[in-house]
Amino acid sequence: MPEPRTRRQIQAEETRRVILATARKRFARDGYAATSLKAIAADAGVSVQTLYDSVGGKADLVRSLADLVDEEANIAEISGRLGTERDPVEVARIPAQVNRRLMERCGDIVRASIAGYYNDPGLIPVAEDGATRHRAGSAAVAAHLERLGALRSGLDVEAAKLTIAAIADHRLSIVLADDYGLSLDEIESWISDTIAQVVLEQPGSRS
Repeated sequence: MPEPRTRRQIQAEETRRVILATARKRFARDGYAATSLKAIAADAGVSVQTLYDSVGGKADLVRSLADLVDEEANIAEISGRLGTERDPVEVARIPAQVNRRLMERCGDIVRASIAGYYNDPGLIPVAEDGATRHRAGSAAVAAHLERLGALRSGLDVEAAKLTIAAIADHRLSIVLADDYGLSLDEIESWISDTIAQVVLEQPGSRS
């Protein structure tokens, strides 16, 4: 049986929670580059030293926030359908649904991670980890579509994986939202329709 937490441990965990919540709001409002540790500490009601002791620097804050993505977005709830879905069109929709869930629940963390990646080399591993998981998910979708015999003629699994990964990339979703004014509903539909049109065998195409 685990030892009960001490009062000091409980307070430390609460301080960390407050700091991360405050950093998340600051990054979402002001962006990564414009957010200072001093501002986060002031908003959280702690000293900069306490912030460092609890979480670390700015890159550490983003890394800790990125760890919350899986829990908050619960991507497994959507991707778990992949093994049993037999309709190729529904399979092709899964990357769009994963992207939608990620941007809807954790879009602020995604944006902070991207901004941090371009401003702070310390966040390169965070970006690489996210990209690896994204490509793995795209590979699983492509492989399942191949098993269903649904891939477009002449398109192999590797090419399908790259195509799905590129179309469902959250960075593209940000461009569609910010530069083209698309809503989350419109982005989800665009991703689903585009993957289906580019990757799936179309009716009558082999006749």
